[in-house]
Amino acid sequence: MVWNMASALILRSKLGSIISKSVREGELRDIIRQVVAESVQLWQAERSDFIVIRDLYPVSIKLPINKEQYDTYSKYDMQRTSNGSVMFQVPVYVISFDNEWQEEDYVDKEVIVVAPVIDSKVEEIILELAVEATKEKPKEDTDDSEEIDEGDP
Repeated sequence: MVWNMASALILRSKLGSIISKSVREGELRDIIRQVVAESVQLWQAERSDFIVIRDLYPVSIKLPINKEQYDTYSKYDMQRTSNGSVMFQVPVYVISFDNEWQEEDYVDKEVIVVAPVIDSKVEEIILELAVEATKEKPKEDTDDSEEIDEGDP
């Protein structure tokens, strides 16, 4: 784990849209703790759970990459793949403070995502992750039109 990062990307996503984006300077561990403490103020304890999830998000970048990219990506357990790409693991922290159960699914309505600033390619991937985290899931088709009415003839 690379803790001495110079900056972290902080994204706030609500209902499938990015509503804020910022970058903070400092150690990743300290920034995460600050953002978690700030997020508690947004949490409505009577309606929602408060969850912080740390995940290693796999990022794949097509080769060739330059020396600067190599030096940066290699800090994140970079490996060459068989399809002409490199893959590495980016630590991503998702702070969920507005969520609910909908039938069998747990749905995040609003989250804050914190990840190290690596480069613009990785930022695009993390942006998409933040949007997808709060995007409304497609409802399964339940075709009620085939119900048989066994009432009056």
